[in-house]
Amino acid sequence: MGITFQTFDLLKKNIDEFGKLGDVLTLGRLGNQIDKKSLKLLRLENNKIFSQIYFDEILVDYLKANSVDSLDNSNFEGANIICDMNNELKNINKQYDTIIDIGTSEHIFNINQNLINISKLCKKGGRIIHCLPANNQCGHGFWQFSPEIFFSLYDESNGYQSTKLNLIDSYDNQNYWEIKKGPKNERLELNSFSPLYIFVSTIKKSENIFQKVQQSDYNYIWNKKSENIDTVINKKSSLSITLKKIKDKIKYFFRNNYLFEKKFLKYENKRLFLKNFYKKNNNLILFSYERKN
Repeated sequence: MGITFQTFDLLKKNIDEFGKLGDVLTLGRLGNQIDKKSLKLLRLENNKIFSQIYFDEILVDYLKANSVDSLDNSNFEGANIICDMNNELKNINKQYDTIIDIGTSEHIFNINQNLINISKLCKKGGRIIHCLPANNQCGHGFWQFSPEIFFSLYDESNGYQSTKLNLIDSYDNQNYWEIKKGPKNERLELNSFSPLYIFVSTIKKSENIFQKVQQSDYNYIWNKKSENIDTVINKKSSLSITLKKIKDKIKYFFRNNYLFEKKFLKYENKRLFLKNFYKKNNNLILFSYERKN
């Protein structure tokens, strides 16, 4: 994958918030996929640097990175560091101020080792940036990523801070969403009709490598050992429990009635899908991409 208008805009915002990129390492050699229409809206159509096939020179000349190295498993796109991120990196000669992983990690089978390697390649005080498939990209690579993995992985307890997540809808070039952490006892599930990507930024503050990575809702329950498990999972009033029982009985009737079964299942499946539709999620904050008019 390469840099699209959406990732370019979020990368610029990241630089405005956290400062210059410094020495950059990209996973894979980043292609330039900013289309002509977007360049025109940005008033960059006459900037010759944006005619480049790859993004290396744009990172240096336009976004003011000090230097750019690219790492790949082969040199088929001209990467200058050949390395298999499935394997542990034992002899690291250089650490970088910024690691940019846009559309690469989903293609690496040993994802845990890959993420450890990325952290090792990042300087203390440096920045890690990902933009990876989140939904509706089945078959694009080995993996699709949830917000949960990055909130849990890039936690302060693991030596990271200022972790920030944004959601990109591939079919929406007007808006993006900031993802906020949900309550510890709830899952942050995001359904969509279109391909979604997660844009992640975090700052590495120590050399601790993933001391504790657990799914937050399970972690919440496990840490409540002194409480009754039913109380932890379901702190509800007697009225709400009664209403739920009634609702369940009604559902049972329609689900097992020959006349209503098909229509009910269709309705129920749609309801469950829309319940977690990303645009309705309270943990997402809507923003618009900045364009020069």
